[in-house]
Amino acid sequence: MPPDPWHFPRPEFTEQVLSSLTQGPAQALTLFAPRRTGKTEFLLKDLAPLAGEREHPVIYASFWQTPFSPLGVLLYELETWLARASVGGRVRSAATALAPKLRLSAAPFGVGVEAEVDLSALGGRPPDALLLHLDGLLERVSRRGRPAILLLDEVQELARRPENEALVAALRTSLDRRSDRLRVVFTGSSRKGLGAMFSARSAPFFHFASQIELPVLGDGFVHHLIEAFRAASGRALSPAEMLPAFEGMGRSPFVFRTLLDVLLHDPALPVQAAMEEVRGRIAASLDYSRVWLSLSPLQRATAGVLATDLDRPFSKQFRAAVGERLQESPPSAARIQGALRRLVRLDLADVTANGWMLADPEFAAWVRETGLEAPPGTSEPE
Repeated sequence: MPPDPWHFPRPEFTEQVLSSLTQGPAQALTLFAPRRTGKTEFLLKDLAPLAGEREHPVIYASFWQTPFSPLGVLLYELETWLARASVGGRVRSAATALAPKLRLSAAPFGVGVEAEVDLSALGGRPPDALLLHLDGLLERVSRRGRPAILLLDEVQELARRPENEALVAALRTSLDRRSDRLRVVFTGSSRKGLGAMFSARSAPFFHFASQIELPVLGDGFVHHLIEAFRAASGRALSPAEMLPAFEGMGRSPFVFRTLLDVLLHDPALPVQAAMEEVRGRIAASLDYSRVWLSLSPLQRATAGVLATDLDRPFSKQFRAAVGERLQESPPSAARIQGALRRLVRLDLADVTANGWMLADPEFAAWVRETGLEAPPGTSEPE
């Protein structure tokens, strides 16, 4: 497959990650990056190809917004990889293309040579037989020469539902038993969600993985895409104009590529107007207005203050700012905590080493620019 001219490779970081994974003491890495900053692209277009070139089996599975259970996703990706490997194929399947019915390569329920499982019916606690089958698939993958590498994307989703606890425990056991033959990269876009998986003492993967972060893309990324744009359109964009645009869009590669797409199809459009159009597209596609109206007044006020870069939500200053938006006395720390819990559940807020923030920079910009504030009163449920 020819290289993607719009992809900006990260060779040094890719080499560092693969070396840490295959030669370092840690069996697993957790890779954090906010959404739409190139995390999945790094896995699929940088890390997976390099690992494949060095003859490591590579299996990718994403737990973000899939129509099936996490166990169903894992079973599908492992079964598909083994089937393709048996005939020399090197095709990675996408979780979004899952077929509802999957024919298993063994009989986990003890009947017949093969069995078929309905992936859409795997809600709730997973059957023990399928957890054992998962262990068997991991064993088969791990026997393929060099250590196999699992790329588990948006893994914090596993911590959201209690019924996933059995799967997480089974996965931890399977990986522990094959520490010399299975290596894992867990990725996440929520620090708090990853903490629930890896940092708390009660976490299922406590002290299991070393933590790394995806470096923020710099000027080299902008120059690379300017050149790709010139090659595709014959038109030259000014770095003096595009570098500030990239900065103004939170250094998000997804948002910047969308900007270039708008400019590609409308050559007469000024960059600033194109940026406004991109923000409008993102707000519409992610339905920011519906999300905002689904929040209570207190939750909206809390989100609004977070968007102003105040990051200590239990401080007197922050609570006073929330009270000002609500046109009432500053709410208690307990009420702020309740609002934050809802924002975290909706993936709207996250906590970092430096404090709290809105998880999506574009949503934060939308909140600031539209000037939406919570109406007076907090009688709605919080």
